[in-house]
Amino acid sequence: MINELRMNLLGKIFFAAVGAWLVGRATNIKIRGTQEEIQAVTSAMMASRRFQEELERPGATVESVMQQLGLKHASAREFERILGVSWPL
Repeated sequence: MINELRMNLLGKIFFAAVGAWLVGRATNIKIRGTQEEIQAVTSAMMASRRFQEELERPGATVESVMQQLGLKHASAREFERILGVSWPL
């Protein structure tokens, strides 16, 4: 499935499910791919979620938000390097 993530219908459905997961909605996402691909997806998802949580956290500072944003960007670059598509979230 991972190698089919070009923005076809399957890719759009996948990223919609990931987007729902990021905002705390229960989703059932099953991913198949190489270990490297799965790790890239997982890292991008977790970094995006941590960034979102930091934005919403009372007491978050500019520095803490920027740190999470940097981690999100790093995982997005790794996602793109491995899968050949941009992380849209």
